[in-house]
Amino acid sequence: MELTPKYESIAASAADRGTLWQSLLARLRERLTLFKFAVTGAGGYVTYQLAFLLLYESTLVWFLPDKGDDLHLLAFSHTDARLLITTLIAAELSIVGVFIGHHLWTFRDRVMVGKPLWLRFFQFNAKATVSSLVLLTLIVNLLTLQLSVTPYLAIPTGVVVVSLWNWTWDSLFIWRPAARRNDGG
Repeated sequence: MELTPKYESIAASAADRGTLWQSLLARLRERLTLFKFAVTGAGGYVTYQLAFLLLYESTLVWFLPDKGDDLHLLAFSHTDARLLITTLIAAELSIVGVFIGHHLWTFRDRVMVGKPLWLRFFQFNAKATVSSLVLLTLIVNLLTLQLSVTPYLAIPTGVVVVSLWNWTWDSLFIWRPAARRNDGG
């Protein structure tokens, strides 16, 4: 059955509205995912700060070195071993918590490229090793020791710096959406 030009125009308009609607929904979904990413990241930030506070300020962790104790490992030395150790532990606790949040909430509704959970966790940890354990720890320790910034201001500064890195890797690689098939129908 052949459509008249008037009905072809109506059919094309309906198809365009469907495509526009799908596009709008996709954008809304991506903004919602970004919001969830930010909330989950904020939870990771709180986890980091609480772990740091507990480990760095508390006398309950008697087995850690005192504040200001030097650390010498081969060619590496650090003027505050407790600061270094607590930033590393706090970062890893935060990494695990954020991974769980992203897996169970942020990217839960994405149809993703098939990848076992252990591989996704390994990739997330590798990315986080760069962002949290290297970049964040470096920024916090440099600001604190070189510029005398309190760690409680240095930490949010580092978090802002690594957030873009994390969003890019998490949304485009680790929880990469599966390619949509266009079967014409």
